[in-house]
Amino acid sequence: MAVLLALFSLCANAQVEIDGIYYELDDENLTATVVAKSGSGEYSGTIDIPKSVEWGNVYAVTGIGSDAFYGCSSLTSVTIPNSVTSIGSDAFYGCSSLTSVTIPNSVTSISSYAFWGCSGLTSVTIPNSVTSISSHAFSGCSGLTSVTIPNSVTSISDGAFFRCI
Repeated sequence: MAVLLALFSLCANAQVEIDGIYYELDDENLTATVVAKSGSGEYSGTIDIPKSVEWGNVYAVTGIGSDAFYGCSSLTSVTIPNSVTSIGSDAFYGCSSLTSVTIPNSVTSISSYAFWGCSGLTSVTIPNSVTSISSHAFSGCSGLTSVTIPNSVTSISDGAFFRCI
């Protein structure tokens, strides 16, 4: 029985590369989450994440996984589609060359350390859909000169903007 459950788990979620972006596919919910690039280095340059991907079925891209772009120091720009609802912890941790990120109104949560050390970011606009900013979400973003926080944000955790000079 345990072997059957393990095989089912392997079939239910698969990791694939589509147009240079790695995703974990959830066959049960037909959703995709952007994950870290495996084996062949890191993401770099400009990344435009699509709303959906096709891999036998059509999967809605609904998340940026934890550590998805961790340490991608050559990543300069990311466009997140309005199908994404969550940005995982450490998602853009240490992306020091990231100068532009578009966070759509569909995002409801920005996890801990999501943009830690993104010193190239000069401006961030938090969308109206976000109600809380987790701990250290933007810590070390020393280049920030403008942050727009809407009234929808009712909670900003400790250290959310620590060392944002």
